[in-house]
Amino acid sequence: MGSELARAVQRGEAGPARIIGLFDEYVPGRSALAKELGLNQEPAPAEVDSVSELIALPGLDLVVECASQAAVIAHAEAVLSAGKSMLVMSSGALISPGFMQTVLAAAEASGASIYVPSGAVGGIDALRASKALLEEVTIVSTKRPIALSGAPGFAEWENVEITGPTVIFEGSATEAVGLFPANVNVAATVSMAGIGPDATKVRIVADPDSPGNVHEIYAVSRAGKFSLRFENMPHETNPKTSFLAVLAAIETLRSICEPGLRIGT
Repeated sequence: MGSELARAVQRGEAGPARIIGLFDEYVPGRSALAKELGLNQEPAPAEVDSVSELIALPGLDLVVECASQAAVIAHAEAVLSAGKSMLVMSSGALISPGFMQTVLAAAEASGASIYVPSGAVGGIDALRASKALLEEVTIVSTKRPIALSGAPGFAEWENVEITGPTVIFEGSATEAVGLFPANVNVAATVSMAGIGPDATKVRIVADPDSPGNVHEIYAVSRAGKFSLRFENMPHETNPKTSFLAVLAAIETLRSICEPGLRIGT
């Protein structure tokens, strides 16, 4: 996803944003992307060996995380404390006990901001607007088994033939993000917009015939009820990620970097 976002920025899809530097622990991939971007940008983005080197680059205002929950937990406080704003894709990290308070304190002290894209769903604005009146929020995520493979919560199903819709997990968003760290960041985002990670209910379904990565949100509030369904095509370079999640991240970047009209934010 990081590569896709970098290419989108270079194509001008994020307004006047410019890529200052790149960091990835996988050096061959990092070097290949830096070389590719350098063909169309002068000066070429700097290729650095650590997050500390990245945030020290002159002219850097925003760090975009496309790595993992572990990377957010390891580096977000340092990034924000350095006064650099941060766009967080692995939003599940933010609902770790006490971590949200830590990063918010760092951001407040330095004046930096934390941005979380809506990801593979919509309706985040409705959840935020009715937050004080919400009584119940459930998100059901249905994916093909291959998209869940490798997750700790899928371990007992790895060698099981799944022939139809099968409930793999039911519980809170807090529990889900630890068991499916690469799959349900959307549940974390929904929970932060709404009634919180402990109260938000999550159901994960494996279905070999799923039309894509399907997310359904059901909410009950004193202002009314709403339900939303999203049938997302998996991104061609990463079946664990919905195409819409990439598009949402690009739009978030554009809204940060380009002044003008804001709708639903």
